[in-house]
Amino acid sequence: MGEWSLFALVFVLGLKHGLDADHLACIDGLTRYNWNKQRPMARWVGTLFSLGHGLVVTGVAVIIGLISRMFSFPGYFDQMATWLSIITLLIIGTLNISNLVKRTNDQKEFQPQGVKGKWLPKAFRETTNPFVIVMIGGVLALAADTVSQTSVWAMAAGNGSKVMPLLLGLTFTIGMVITDTLDSVIIYRSLKSSDKTSQWASITMGWMIVLLAYGIGLYELFLYFNPQAELELEWLGVALFMIFFLFFLIISWRKKAEA
Repeated sequence: MGEWSLFALVFVLGLKHGLDADHLACIDGLTRYNWNKQRPMARWVGTLFSLGHGLVVTGVAVIIGLISRMFSFPGYFDQMATWLSIITLLIIGTLNISNLVKRTNDQKEFQPQGVKGKWLPKAFRETTNPFVIVMIGGVLALAADTVSQTSVWAMAAGNGSKVMPLLLGLTFTIGMVITDTLDSVIIYRSLKSSDKTSQWASITMGWMIVLLAYGIGLYELFLYFNPQAELELEWLGVALFMIFFLFFLIISWRKKAEA
């Protein structure tokens, strides 16, 4: 794979990674909390989160790039991370289906559920400090599945120039910042809209997370036993991002229609 193709792939992987179900759930919760506290940075929660996440991912990529010059990671490392990712995604999908059904019956506002964010102390999940939000993004980047995904392109970059892992890490971060920023802006705009639009956006986001979690989880499971059926990640990532961007346009249109 040429350098430009690798940069394009890593950028799209960053866009796709920003749609990780745990990202969406964590950013949703932090954006809502900062909105309720009337903090002007509420719409930029996704940006702060992804900067912290990207900083750690870039650091991991540089370290893996250096290590890969000396020895390769055992095959079981990637397999363990794959199974951890599959199980986590299926759990997230199930939690959100349960929560969606429960909230609909109780006629209460739905809030997306994640797995990694649940391990954070309440003081972290309910913070208005921008530096803490950056730190939360960095902590969640230390998960095994994130490190495993990073290692794939970091080892490929390690065979090139010494600065390639750093440049690719920054490229990955840019893609992720775009998606995660869009996420918090969507939530912020929906909260500024009428109760009806806000509730619609919240439920739609919930079902999007369910589809993402189950879709990607089952795809990874199928791919584990049928590796020859792998799709082009560039097209998959772009398709997911375009669906998410369409959701943003719909929210913007509904907000203007209310004005």
